[in-house]
Amino acid sequence: MTAYKKPVVGLPPFQQGGLDSLCGLYSVINAERFINRSSDEEAQQLFNDLIYYLSRRRLLSKILIGGIIHTEMLVILKKVIGKKRIQNVEIPWRGFSNPDLTVFWRSMQNFLDGTPGRSIILGLQGYHEHWTVIESITNRSIWLYDSALIKRLARYSCTTSYVTEKRKHMLLPAQTYFLSN
Repeated sequence: MTAYKKPVVGLPPFQQGGLDSLCGLYSVINAERFINRSSDEEAQQLFNDLIYYLSRRRLLSKILIGGIIHTEMLVILKKVIGKKRIQNVEIPWRGFSNPDLTVFWRSMQNFLDGTPGRSIILGLQGYHEHWTVIESITNRSIWLYDSALIKRLARYSCTTSYVTEKRKHMLLPAQTYFLSN
């Protein structure tokens, strides 16, 4: 008989993916799945394709540990995802200084105007250093289709400039991809 071991108090268990930096890959897979309603098997194949691509280019360990930077995300979207899975990839704020939150928010709402086959990959800093997928956006909230199970970002807690105690989610317009079929 083994003795009962008291659990460590105050230290939550890690969740799957908690020690890696693969949110960028998952955002690509989730955006493609959201747009195309891909099956589990198709999503697994896309994951495999992404891993093989990164491995061949000797980027796998770098991205697994440090995550995907903006330029790598663009290459992945163009070379691995390509026209077969997502017809159009736009970065409307690339090369521009950050717009104010209202202008950026409105541009995302206009893109996701209820038209099927559209999604947005959003880069975040501040409270989360994260890539996520926008499912829908209202005047008050961004609703997410997210690998870390983040459901919603309230507008009052978002910014496009400086993180503060109140505005802890910095949205990165230049690292935001508008995807459509």
